[in-house]
Amino acid sequence: MIGETIKQSEPENRRQVRAAKSQEKDSSLSSTLIRGLEILGCFQFAEEAMTNTQIAKQLGINKATVSRLCKTLIAQRYLRRDPNGGFRLAPGILSLSYPIISSMKWRRPAIGLMAEFADFAKGNASLAVFDGPDTVYIQTAGDITNFPHVPEMGMNMPVAETATGRSLLSMLSEQELADKYVEIEVAYPGSLDRCRERIERAIESCNSRGYCIAFGEWRENIYAMSAPVGRTSDGLCVTISCGIPSYRARKEDVENDLAPRLASVAENLRLFNIFGT
Repeated sequence: MIGETIKQSEPENRRQVRAAKSQEKDSSLSSTLIRGLEILGCFQFAEEAMTNTQIAKQLGINKATVSRLCKTLIAQRYLRRDPNGGFRLAPGILSLSYPIISSMKWRRPAIGLMAEFADFAKGNASLAVFDGPDTVYIQTAGDITNFPHVPEMGMNMPVAETATGRSLLSMLSEQELADKYVEIEVAYPGSLDRCRERIERAIESCNSRGYCIAFGEWRENIYAMSAPVGRTSDGLCVTISCGIPSYRARKEDVENDLAPRLASVAENLRLFNIFGT
């Protein structure tokens, strides 16, 4: 499914926008808690330390409030002081993800097949699930040397604009899909109109061929393919995806060889019954 490049969504403030819209709908939500989580969200795409001024500007709140909340987050070990005076996420954040990651024991049996495919494709292979209107990687295998981006565990991507997201959409019921579209439109206004045709083609491709492809849509220099794996016993939709720098493969190789092979990996994972269902 070859498509023209879609302008990548601006990620920096999307969690802030979602939180603000949720708060508008439900006045019982804690604004202080939301502000604290928004501050943590500021660091999701920040490679450098952030100052009070930068955080205040990004969130549109005063520096005194930022200072007070950052001090609280430091006390809870979710932020730390940078040697240059700014703030960085602290290792304590990782402890929040441990319970969910450790409960996904089915990730482990998948690593061997993922690594084998990644080595063959000269890319990476990742398992992903829904994170609201986004997807999130929960396991990655392969060589990420000199990659345009680092597809590590915890990385988010928008559902509508990626092969990974569209593969996940293909596993939803009619009602689930309608609900997910509402969630996506709230977070990314206009993205469904922009991507509707590609989404529909991808869902049809996943249902008929077991995979979908996106050439340079989310990342202009990445060829991406994804194959739905199935649902876990606790209801998570899981897909396996592979991203390859465009200079490493021709489109016809992705369409005729790599993507069908990825679908076979997904089928093998189902045959192995990794979810234990």
